[in-house]
Order: sequence, then structure tokens, then C-alpha cells
Amino acid sequence: MESSKRQQALLAAERLKATGRLASEIAHELNTPLGGILMYSHLLMEDLTEDDPCRENIVKINKLAHRCKIIVQGLLDFAHQEIRQSGPVQINRILHNVIGFLEDHVLLKNISVETHLDPTLPMVAGDENKLEQVFVNLIVNAIQSMDGTGTLALRTEFALDPSRVRIECSDTGCGIDEENLGRIFEPFFTTKEKGKGTGLGLSICHGIVERHGGTITVETHKGYGSTCTIFLPVAEKDRG
Repeated sequence: MESSKRQQALLAAERLKATGRLASEIAHELNTPLGGILMYSHLLMEDLTEDDPCRENIVKINKLAHRCKIIVQGLLDFAHQEIRQSGPVQINRILHNVIGFLEDHVLLKNISVETHLDPTLPMVAGDENKLEQVFVNLIVNAIQSMDGTGTLALRTEFALDPSRVRIECSDTGCGIDEENLGRIFEPFFTTKEKGKGTGLGLSICHGIVERHGGTITVETHKGYGSTCTIFLPVAEKDRG
């Protein structure tokens, strides 16, 4: 049974790597024509007066092309998660910062936030900006799954392996169907309503965590919420 699970995990990892290579190729192919669409739509707008009836359509084309550029950038972020500024990083401080700039957001209005952060948690080796991106994505996903009300719980602690730390993000949201659980880290896979997400958030998180030498998993119970668990390696200077 364990061997079968390991085999499935390896196959999933290989599939994600192959998807990342494909995503990168697609993004580069799309960038050139999208750049042309944006350039020519800008030129057209410059030639039209403010009251020209055609101007509104050109503005729509421009906005939709910008939307495509954002999606393409998300593909590139998924495919290329270089860790540019690796150094000792304090996870508790990053989580405090993320909650700090999200706390006034309308999404958190009726959400109770619980934090259980180990004050003795050692530093991890990584890129603070990239790890912040991971936690923003996870927290926003958790909040959205609760549809306006519920409890978000954040926990940090030593892992059983002393060379790693454990970070948990739990919610009391709708949970994920069992048949979808194996696909949640695939790019463009989403259980959200159409127009409410690109399906790139968790795939980007997976890429960032993996490039930090860590792992990310999700446990869920349909109708009772989900828990995302991340393990990250302790910085060399804090290892025993």
C-alpha cells in the first residue's frame, strides 16, 4: 500500500514537472502575439476621439488582452520559480505580515483568525517574498472556501524531523471532493465558479515550496474544511 502511494506521488510530481515545461512553452508563444495586440490597440485608441463609437470596443480589446497577459505571467510564475534571495527567513514574521495587510480586506470581515505560532521556531532557508506569496495564496484560498464566515487557523511548530519546520493553514470551509484532491496542484484546475479564479494559485505555491526543498500537502473533509501542511528545511545556522 505504501509503495503504491509513493508511486502515485512520484507520478504526480513528474506530471507537474512536464506540465511546467509545457506551460513555459505556451506562455512564451503567447507573449509575442499578445504584445502585438496591446500595441496596436493602443495605437488605434490614439487615433480615435473620445466620442468615437468604436473607441469602447478597442478599450474592451485592450482590457481583455491585459487579462490574458496576467494569465500568461501566472503560467511563467508556475514554470519558473527561481529563488533569487535565499537566506534565513522567519516564518512567524511573514505570517504576521500577511495577516496584517489582509486584515482590513472585505474577505476577512466575518472570519475568525486563530494563530498558534511557536515563538521558538527556527529560521528557514528561503526567499521571503516568494514564501509570502505562498501564504497569501493559501490564506485567500482558505477564506474564499468559507464563503464569508468561519475560522482560519494558522499554526507553526517543529516537525518530528528536527531539520524541518511545519506550517499549517486550516479552514472550516466547504472542503474538496475526494476525486479532485489529486489534481489541486495542477495549473488551471479550480473548483471555484467560472470567473472567480485562474486555477494557478496552488500550482504556484507547490512550485515555490518544492524549490525551497519543502513539501506541501492538503487534507480535506467535504463540508468540514481543509488543512494545508507545509514542511520547510531549517536554515543551516539554526540546525542542531
